[in-house]
Amino acid sequence: MDFSKSKIKHLIIHEVGNKLRDEKVFLSEILQTVDQELERTLLNFFLKSFLTEKDLFHFNHSSNLDLNEVNSYTKEIFDQNTEKQFISSSQSIAKHLYECSLHPKVTKGELIVTQISGIIYNNKYLEVIGIFKSENKDSFLKIIKKDSTIKVKSELGVNTSKIEKGCLILNKNSSSGYALLNIDSYNKLTNYWSNKFLNIQFIDNDANKTKQMLSFFRNFTDEILAEKYNKEIEFEFTNNYIDYFQCNETYDKHEATDKIITNETIKQDFIQYKDKVKSEFNFDSYDSFDLSKTDISREKKKIKNVIKFDTKLELKVLLDKSMGTNNIEKGYDEVRGMHYYKIYFNEEIN
Repeated sequence: MDFSKSKIKHLIIHEVGNKLRDEKVFLSEILQTVDQELERTLLNFFLKSFLTEKDLFHFNHSSNLDLNEVNSYTKEIFDQNTEKQFISSSQSIAKHLYECSLHPKVTKGELIVTQISGIIYNNKYLEVIGIFKSENKDSFLKIIKKDSTIKVKSELGVNTSKIEKGCLILNKNSSSGYALLNIDSYNKLTNYWSNKFLNIQFIDNDANKTKQMLSFFRNFTDEILAEKYNKEIEFEFTNNYIDYFQCNETYDKHEATDKIITNETIKQDFIQYKDKVKSEFNFDSYDSFDLSKTDISREKKKIKNVIKFDTKLELKVLLDKSMGTNNIEKGYDEVRGMHYYKIYFNEEIN
């Protein structure tokens, strides 16, 4: 994707609060004026983070795609292509986000909706709709030069070096749900941006299926195993699922669970968790698919099996099914009244 010739066509800013706290929503009635210098700053802010985003999503709905709000409002903008329609549809998008802002950790913030032209995708020019939510404010210093002195003033504002929540909606594949790139920081805390507000799914291919299943296994580890069991069980499960993905060319849902999970109690936890999050993952189409080895390698690098102790020590256990947790042993010292780990090894490696 090439952003070098992009231009801001329309831009508007609304303020969306937390509905649970009755924080209201403020809707702008007119477009933001954008001069050349501001446009350059904003385009860098809007687009830079998406240069490394390769995962394409599409809008989704359980019964009828026309009922996906953001997809429908986006279609209005692309089809009508007028300033009046852009303002009206952007206000509808802000109202929809407000209705989705029901988690206690969702904070009030600015919602920026913009229409950008001149994007080159697959050697073709197309327009995109950008939707960005800013929740956290950073402090910055403003230098004020007046008369015979220079003063400094502390102010709060949006950090333009990173996007917390944002998407770029491409004007393509409208009949099956517009394609889009998405950034959702802190997704685990609120779960409202990608799933409730946008309601999106990975575009259906083997690479995305691999990433989705790896994400599912990692989430189960973080949300269930880490809360209910000790580190050895958590590490063993992580070793098992990474080993399955690495050693097989194809994922088969009928054999994967049995090969990865040997403990019946954990298997029941796994089944319950899978049922709980099934709306987030399109499991029905995941019976069998070819595994993407590149994405498995990337996932393995993200995993940090670290045990942190209150004695200012850390123990890092590398992913290795043949060794790993088999060579550590946990116990309790009655004399000291403290837990301990015993580590078995053949020799030290410098």
